Amino acid sequence: MNLDLLYREHIAELNTRSAKALENCGYDRLLIHAGATRMPFLDDNGYPFRANPHFKQWLPLLEHPCSVLVISVGDRPRLIYFQPRDYWHKPPADPEGYWVEHFDIVLATSPEEVSAALPTDQERCAYIGEDPQLLGGFRAEQINPPQLIAELHYRRAYKTDYEIECLRRANRVAARGHTAAREVFFGGGTELDIHHAYLGGAEILECELPYANIVAVNQHGSVLHYHGADRELLRSEDIHSLVIDAGAGYRGYASDITRSYAYRDGEYAELVEAVEAVQRVLVGEVRVGVDFAELHWRAHLYLAQLLSRFEFVPLEPEDIVARGISRSFFPCGLGHFIGLQVHDVGGYLKNPAGEEYPRDPKAPFLRLVRKVEERQAFTIEPGIYFSDMLLEELAQGSNTNCVNWGKVDEFRRYGGVRVEDCLVVHADGVENQSRDAFRAIDEWEM
Repeated sequence: MNLDLLYREHIAELNTRSAKALENCGYDRLLIHAGATRMPFLDDNGYPFRANPHFKQWLPLLEHPCSVLVISVGDRPRLIYFQPRDYWHKPPADPEGYWVEHFDIVLATSPEEVSAALPTDQERCAYIGEDPQLLGGFRAEQINPPQLIAELHYRRAYKTDYEIECLRRANRVAARGHTAAREVFFGGGTELDIHHAYLGGAEILECELPYANIVAVNQHGSVLHYHGADRELLRSEDIHSLVIDAGAGYRGYASDITRSYAYRDGEYAELVEAVEAVQRVLVGEVRVGVDFAELHWRAHLYLAQLLSRFEFVPLEPEDIVARGISRSFFPCGLGHFIGLQVHDVGGYLKNPAGEEYPRDPKAPFLRLVRKVEERQAFTIEPGIYFSDMLLEELAQGSNTNCVNWGKVDEFRRYGGVRVEDCLVVHADGVENQSRDAFRAIDEWEM
């Protein structure tokens, strides 16, 4: 696929979106700051730089702090490209590649040169970024204007063909990492070994990950965002399960894939297979017009069927959901937008003006409630967790007698099960970019 051509169309679309948003909000110019490096307290060793997502939507420049993009209605975008003279660190290379022809580029070697290259008239100018004081004396209403941000975030849910291809490639990178990590798990490796295998398989640095890998062996899988890394080798008989939630990036776009594995055959392996089947059913129910919040609650019903079938909760599935018991085993949301950020923005926006859908107190961690539309990209990630904290709360509540605690206690050592794929919705169906990426690896190895 010709990314150069797709990028040309992408920039044209961003120009159209930005011009409309600026007009709607009463501005005629926008400054997007790439961001600046951050230092820890009482330290001179900086945090890894993370580019402003609004900046990297326009430009595949992920290591260019202090650069500024100037969007003026009716003009070509202008990039103030910060290229400091530095012998302590590797400075950005000269601008080159497929993106250069779409911008008027001004080189700056110091913050003073960046400031000198800024537009002199900033009266009807909006600023998006973290450090407005570095670029001038903006009035409060010019800094990250909520209405402008809301419109840009709302439109960001509709991915261009360029963005869809970047997401597709990000999934391919992650699938290679997952494949390598799986082999090390079944070889008896530690959590740290599995993490390193992922990085090696994906051929990426840890600082390039879109989010910190979750590599959870055994009971650690009950922690939704577990970020430990045990170094001690376990005996084979003490290894039970792995939940690995790990993604990768491509030109600033993220993938987010989760797989769960049973170390040996048995009932936990059957549960993994059953959650996998539920996930595939839910993916199959995604289509244009579906309400994502309703899909989330259908997931609760399907998972409640498993809680009943595996005798964790010997009630009818509808009762398990109605009593709120399913939330103790599936406390998170079914999925989220994905793109420039792992949990991409706009999941509650009802329209470009910034009006939001109401929050459901029974689903406080659901990040997406909009109706499914063409060109949206999001994840589907059902799971069953055996969290000590949530189970303790369940045991102390009115539903304690509804739970088969002996059976639940048997499964605490496994932590849980989660299966997650990245999807893109097209007019003629749903593309499962994660499954396609794994399938491509399998076909290549045949």
